[in-house]
Amino acid sequence: MLKIIRSIKHSYPMWRYFFLDLPFWAIGWRTQERWLRMQSTLKNDAFAFKKSLQAFYANTNDVIDIDHAVDKALRIRAIRNSDAYACLSMNKKNLDKNFSISGFEHLHNALGLNRPIILLTAHTGSFYTIAIALGQLGIHIDPVARTVDNSQYNPLPQQYFEHSNYFLTQTKMQGRYVFTNNANKIDRHIISACKNNGILLVLPDIPRKFIPTSRFPVQLLGKKASLPTRIIDLGIKYNALFLTVWSTIELRPDYSFKRHLRIDPGISTADKKTILQNYADRLSSIVRREPWQWMGTAIINQYDEETA
Repeated sequence: MLKIIRSIKHSYPMWRYFFLDLPFWAIGWRTQERWLRMQSTLKNDAFAFKKSLQAFYANTNDVIDIDHAVDKALRIRAIRNSDAYACLSMNKKNLDKNFSISGFEHLHNALGLNRPIILLTAHTGSFYTIAIALGQLGIHIDPVARTVDNSQYNPLPQQYFEHSNYFLTQTKMQGRYVFTNNANKIDRHIISACKNNGILLVLPDIPRKFIPTSRFPVQLLGKKASLPTRIIDLGIKYNALFLTVWSTIELRPDYSFKRHLRIDPGISTADKKTILQNYADRLSSIVRREPWQWMGTAIINQYDEETA
């Protein structure tokens, strides 16, 4: 308790952001005053995002309003975080109010083939709610997620929020989180899910810094990059079907928004190179069109392995 009190004294804006502003944002109490305060709390994220975008677009002919993109990225981050609380009111009756879902027929067709399914997604939009939205349609999905970093490098309010996020979103899923610390050890539940024709939700858009081994080269955003392969390899071993699914957020001037969930046609191959490059191409398309949707944009240089 003493540790928390000390943290509140030194990091009150972060505690206020995670446990006061975000719950109010989730229930619709979204004022310009609150948003300006939240922006102030996220100023370090804004700086990183702006610096990353400036470097990325420096050597291209593309034109982008970087300040506008940064503002959108911060709003999407706030919505993503607030969904830890907003999810509690999500149910089948208000599914259409909370989500616009397209391409569900691709998943429906895959379910009829009695094979394990691996849904490949990315840190775009409100990715935590993918399993919740599809769970309201009776789809049992197990998201593969990183364990919370409880070290001194992760601020205490962030740690508490991440634990709360996993706990609260878990209550609204048909499946359950499968946690990994990005080490080489595979959680046995992943193998069980593959053997039992289950559905795994996987986010392969992790740079080498966090998963340095078991990677495969791809072209991402026109640059030499690589993606982790352990779960891809397991999926191929157990004859899984691979589909990409993307969660994005449409922002509106009055601080309201709409969550969009798009399921693409399956990647019809058991070739790892083709699967990962298809995924990278589809992610690249989203990022080029709406860079503010992807959390990875703030650390985009970490994906570029051209000079590595």
